Amino acid sequence: MSPLSTDIPHESLWYRIDLSREEFEGGEADVIEGAFRQIYFASNAPLGMAMLSARKSGNAGFSIYFTPRSLPHARALVLAYEAVPLAPPFPAALTLRVGDGSAAMAFLKEF
Repeated sequence: MSPLSTDIPHESLWYRIDLSREEFEGGEADVIEGAFRQIYFASNAPLGMAMLSARKSGNAGFSIYFTPRSLPHARALVLAYEAVPLAPPFPAALTLRVGDGSAAMAFLKEF
């Protein structure tokens, strides 16, 4: 599925990149975070733009999430990693990595 096509309204879409345990331990999450950080600050730290993460249960890997307002700025990153569009994730499991934390939590509280 293309990361840009879904039945969920565009303004509500989050994007998720799933990394295996090996990819995570190999530093791929740090590579993605570094790229996102550069995009975030180069875009003048837009409100609502954030990258969050969560460990998968049983040490099976790692997931990275981008808020809906990240897409206009981080589209190339979303496409490069074939991020999956989805409804807002469960907030309790997420950790803010980069970006506008207050806006990221506001997105989660709406759902």
